[in-house]
Amino acid sequence: MPFVYVINAETGRGQMSDGNGKFTVIANDKDSVIFSFVGYIRLKIPANKLYTAVYKECKVVMVETAYKLNQVVVSDFKLKPYEKDYMKRVIQGSKTTAINVMQSPITALYQQFSQKGREQRKLAKIFEDIFIKEEVAKKFNAETLRKLTGDDKIDFEKFSKYCYYLSDDFILTHDGYDLYARVMDCYKRWKSEGR
Repeated sequence: MPFVYVINAETGRGQMSDGNGKFTVIANDKDSVIFSFVGYIRLKIPANKLYTAVYKECKVVMVETAYKLNQVVVSDFKLKPYEKDYMKRVIQGSKTTAINVMQSPITALYQQFSQKGREQRKLAKIFEDIFIKEEVAKKFNAETLRKLTGDDKIDFEKFSKYCYYLSDDFILTHDGYDLYARVMDCYKRWKSEGR
């Protein structure tokens, strides 16, 4: 096998087998040699069993491991309450109000024109977008689309890009029939085009 780790257990020195599975390892009679490869059982063989004469080749057989994997559940990324609080504070701190300008005009100017102020506004915009996406996902997501259309194989991302007029703003400002009628209208066009 190519690219197997072959290491002298006592010295820690070794190499990888080449593309043809060949390797050379320096070891004393009392040393052990470790063979390791991902997906195979790790072997530890005494060096005196690997060769009988100087520079004689030997064959080492590795056994593949079989792992039974449990079911994996993939879920949406959830924000923790303290993360949301921090994000809200950043958003609030980025907004310059008339009261702030009247109370502290220098601070207001600093927030408006400094590098730090610009960075804070950019970060606040990113956080606002995250909150918008979270609210949109509550109203319209892959599971909702599949239940609504009865199509278990529909690709939510492709459908969302195809159905361009289902913008985040439209989803947030419409509920129930208005929203789902537009989704079904788009789905009918999607199917008629053979997607």
